[in-house]
Parts: sequence; structure tokens; C-alpha cells
Amino acid sequence: MFRGRSARLRAIASAGLVATAGVAAFLVAPSAQAAPTFQLPFDCGQKWRLDTWGHNPALDMVREPDQVGTEGARLLAPAAGRVNQSYRHGNAGNMIQIDHGGGHFTTYIHLQSRSVSVGARVTQGQLIGKVGKDGETSNGHPHLHYEQGYDANGDGSVTWGFAGAERVAAKFGSTSYTGAGKTWRNVASGNCGEGPDGERVSDFSGDGHSDVLGVNSAGELWYYPNNGLTLSSDTAKKIGQGWGSYSQVVSADFTDDGRADIFGVNSAGELWYYPNSGGTISTSTAKKIGQGWGSYTDVMAADFSGDGNADILGVNSLGELWYYPNNGNALSSDTARKLGPGWGSFKHVMAADFSGDGHADVLGVNAAGELWYYPNNGNAISSTTARKIGQGWGSYSQVFASDFTGDGRADILGVNSLGELWYYPNSGGSISSSTAKQLGHGWGSFKHVM
Repeated sequence: MFRGRSARLRAIASAGLVATAGVAAFLVAPSAQAAPTFQLPFDCGQKWRLDTWGHNPALDMVREPDQVGTEGARLLAPAAGRVNQSYRHGNAGNMIQIDHGGGHFTTYIHLQSRSVSVGARVTQGQLIGKVGKDGETSNGHPHLHYEQGYDANGDGSVTWGFAGAERVAAKFGSTSYTGAGKTWRNVASGNCGEGPDGERVSDFSGDGHSDVLGVNSAGELWYYPNNGLTLSSDTAKKIGQGWGSYSQVVSADFTDDGRADIFGVNSAGELWYYPNSGGTISTSTAKKIGQGWGSYTDVMAADFSGDGNADILGVNSLGELWYYPNNGNALSSDTARKLGPGWGSFKHVMAADFSGDGHADVLGVNAAGELWYYPNNGNAISSTTARKIGQGWGSYSQVFASDFTGDGRADILGVNSLGELWYYPNSGGSISSSTAKQLGHGWGSFKHVM
């Protein structure tokens, strides 16, 4: 039985969930701006129950029907913004607050996990965490405690979690959900396709921007954080060794926790998955997810199905491109599907969401050095919808696609014949050398760059 939480609310207030302090006189309230069009922070079409209980205008949310699937449900940004807070509170548990601009904020507490850090830019529909029951004041009951707030005093944040905080009536789409002790049943999420689904292609840090990883000539795996669309050896970190014998090394979010994991094909042709554990990887947590991959000329990890979990794609010795769906963090040849022949002549093949629709597309550099984009059309690709988006890529030793800008569309990165690493932004489905930017040099000796 889902019960009201007046006792929990009293506990929050008495425990000082949010400290209220005097506001300095020099703070100036922001000029009023219209709130963004918020959508329910869950996957498109999902139905949720919303209750104000005794803490109107805050809402508690559980999954319909019968709360099944509440715990671990994907939490999505209801509108674009910047992460203002992301930490674990003693009473509220894991919490996130997003600044949506114009003084408008949203706050989420009792989360099972957080996928974004302070300062990260998020787009509507982007994965930011998962629903849970963390924190003493959840009473061990999985639910999302959600608040919309307005920064009335102009201090750059909003208070939350107690009566008198800067929270305002919640509105999703054109409908307001407010009123003491009210319940709304089967409210469907309209969070449909406005932004990326949370796929992280090489986003090792989980901040929404892809980082760069590489295996150097010594077989060491290095992680280079994306620092404002730049890289620096000063912030680089070695996260593994012994990778020199791997014929393929790729990175993408296999578990849907918002952080890219590592995959590698070893000398025995086995495909191994190495989970990202808070920015580190360990052989003790690795898992073999396939064999017979030694003959594949290209192996890719990307969310082809659009469900938030990276799938595996590969070009076999016959030049056939195959798609292996992620079935509960496992792969099976029974569910694999051939996407097309004729890929054996491509020098580079990669998969990432170039269109920004939440489904990974396929890109390739052919024998003529032309870069081609093959849109994902309902988990299928076709040469009739392919489009050439560049040329002169034949001399690049490494070419890969990832969302370096964090705008939901994969960009193109490549190591040229001089060993320079260049970044080509995705400008509405096209790339141009005039907008390219050199990120570093000395990458010519790296066996794998992703």
C-alpha cells in the first residue's frame, strides 16, 4: 500500500533537510521569465501516479500500475539545463538539482543512482539518474520526490525539501499538478524525443560530454577528460595496462548508468566487457560476453536500438555488418541480425548517434577516403539513405564518432598522418573543416583511440 508521508515530511523538517539561512540584502531577484515546457522525467509513454500528500506543491511519483518498475526506473531531464547540485544528502539520499535558466529549477531526491555531475549541461530527455529509495526519509519505499522551484531571491539556487522552501506548483506540458492531498493516476510521460536518450559513447566521466580514451604503444589504457572541449595530458589518468594484445578496444555505456564502459577483443577472439566503476575499471569485474570475434575487422559499441543500453556491431571477415542487441547486459547469436554486406572495403567503420534521435547510426570511411553517413531507419540501414559528409579521410589512422560537445549529436574525431587528434563538430548533420579544432598531438603511436 502506498501511504502518505506526513511523518516522513516532519522528519525531513526536524532533521534540517535543507538549512534555511538569512538571505543577504544585496541579492537581487531575477527578472521573471517564462518557465520551460517541462515534461514528466521518465521515458516516453510511461505512466506514473503523482501525489502531493501533505507536502504540496512537491510531488511523490510511483510507476503505474501497482508501482511495479518504480525502483531503478530511468530518470530523464524534463527540460534542458545545467546541473546545479548532485550529491548524497544524509536524509534525502542521492539528490540532483537542475538550473533550467530564468530562475527555474527542478530537484529530485531518494535516487538509486546519479548519472550527472555539477556543471554538466543536459538536454531534455537525457538520462540523469535512476529512481530509488535512498535516504532515511524515503522510509524504504521506492519513489521519486520531485520539486519545481523558482529562485525568487536571485541567489542562483532554490531551497527544497521543507515547507516554505522556494518550490512552486509543478507543471508538465500544459497541465499543472498542484493542490493539497491530491492524486493523479496514469499520467503519461510526454518526454519523447526532445533530446538524447542518455547514450554515452566514450563519456567515461558521465558529465554528458564524451571523453577520449586510448591504448598507447606500451599497452596502457589512458583516459583524457573532456575539459571544456579540450584535452590535456595534465588531467589524463592511466586506468589499465596489458591492452596491447587486444585487436579491438571500444567504449560505450553497456549498463545504462550514464558512464561508458570498456570492451575488448583479446588474442583468443573473446569479447570482454569491463564495467566503469566510478571512473575506474578492474579485471575482477570483467565479464566475457562472446567469442569468435577475432576475425572481425571492426567492432563497435553503441545504442543501436535506442533503449539506453549499448549494443555491439561488427564487420566480419565476409564484409558483413552485424548487429548484436544488448539483452540484459549479454549478447546472443540467436538475436543477431545482418544489417548489410559490402563493408569489408571500408577502412574505418563506426557507430554513434549522428542524427540526434537516440538511435546510433553507422558511419564509414571507404576506400576512396570518403566519409559516409548511414542513418538508422528502424534498426536497419540502407545505401539508398546514405549520404557523403566528407572526403580526404583516407590518410587518417583512426576515425571515431562520439558526442564531444554534449549536444546529443555525435561529432567526428580523427588522428591524421601527423599524429594530431582533430575534432570536427556536427553542425546539423554535416561537418566542415572550417570548424575543426586540433585537440592534441602525439597520437600516432596509439593503437586504439576512442
